[in-house]
Amino acid sequence: MSTLIYGLGESGISVARALLDRDEPIVAADANDSRELRATLAKLGVEGRLDAGPEALEGIGRVVVSPGIRPQDAVLSAAETKGIPVVSEVGFGLELLGPGVRTVAVTGTNGKTTVVDMIRKILEQADIPHAVAGNSWRALTGCLGEVRQTGLLILEVSSFQLHYMDDPGFEVAALLNARPDHLNWHASFEEYVVDKLRIFDGQGSKDLALVSAADPIGRDAVARLSAETLVIGEGETAIRDGRLFLRGEEICGEAEFGFAGKHNHENALFAAAAAERVGAGLGVIRAGLLDYRLKPHRMEIVAERDGVLYVDDSKATNPAAVSAALASFERPVVLILGGSEKHTDFAEVLPALDHCRAVVCHGEAGPRIFDYLRGNWDGPVTIATELAETVEEAESLAQTGDVVLLSPGCASFDQFSGYEERGRVFASLASGDFVAGRASESRG
Repeated sequence: MSTLIYGLGESGISVARALLDRDEPIVAADANDSRELRATLAKLGVEGRLDAGPEALEGIGRVVVSPGIRPQDAVLSAAETKGIPVVSEVGFGLELLGPGVRTVAVTGTNGKTTVVDMIRKILEQADIPHAVAGNSWRALTGCLGEVRQTGLLILEVSSFQLHYMDDPGFEVAALLNARPDHLNWHASFEEYVVDKLRIFDGQGSKDLALVSAADPIGRDAVARLSAETLVIGEGETAIRDGRLFLRGEEICGEAEFGFAGKHNHENALFAAAAAERVGAGLGVIRAGLLDYRLKPHRMEIVAERDGVLYVDDSKATNPAAVSAALASFERPVVLILGGSEKHTDFAEVLPALDHCRAVVCHGEAGPRIFDYLRGNWDGPVTIATELAETVEEAESLAQTGDVVLLSPGCASFDQFSGYEERGRVFASLASGDFVAGRASESRG
């Protein structure tokens, strides 16, 4: 029986190459059909089924699915009905690796890329060999040799990837938080939570589970976890009087960091706890964190004009991330919300709007958010369409000493190829370097 590789993006191509190296029979399929996909099949030299439906499952014994494909997809639904196993690319990569590799896995609605990046920085400082893969990084199946050579994998996993993963048994598993998100992919928030909690499946008493004291989902799961459990934010691993402590030992003060935000300081504690477990000492943990800088589009200061600070938090694609961003500022904020529609509830943003001077809504989700805020918040709310118009409106509302914050709480696909492009265009607009038409040119 052949393996069906469903979805011919980066992860699908990576799986195909891994299986070709093993001389295993494969069929590559995609729900779409295009010149680019046909060229991909030709380059791989494998049997392909484009514009695929359930008939693509004929002669298939297993499906390896790309993370962007919803479980309700016709092919995946048919596979479930037929009893054909479905596995995510990451889950398949872990199968190929086998038990000889130590794995630190990180998930969460917000912060997982940052925490993995912090761990990476600490381990580099400590000269501890490791490989990084998963969600925002590279496909795991594309770097199996490197992972085996280092013996230590730092893995970022999304709910999409965890959905098709059974008992992974990670040595270190971290759930940073779980907030309503991706409800256009998951059937419900409850299903989303179940998938996030899969990160702890298969752990034993010698493993380490990390959860946040501020996250109700993680806290409620503690009693059911089999691993040693460390609750970040309480007891001896917490922030007290502006100082970070790991198991009672002081790491450093919040003011020493090169990044802002209480949520990022909690991220640093998660990274410290994970890095300590795989061999990093306290001194090198401190050095790594003090040298760390956030990746682009995460609370990144991109301009300051006429006494107004412009901050790019384009990576904030859900309401919980918006709330965390707003909590980082003491001065008034003109907030930019909106983008492509994910049908998420913005109720949890309301308490964080207390020191907002105004909110500007835009994009596909803009009208819904505008109507919601007009009915539930007393502050000024306006609406725009394109990002250029939105930034111009925010600039007109801001006063000296304010922050104009792009923390949209939505995905970007209504106007941009991803949050990175949205952030770059915002930075260009904020600095006054934007030229009409540049955004559309960069999308093409």
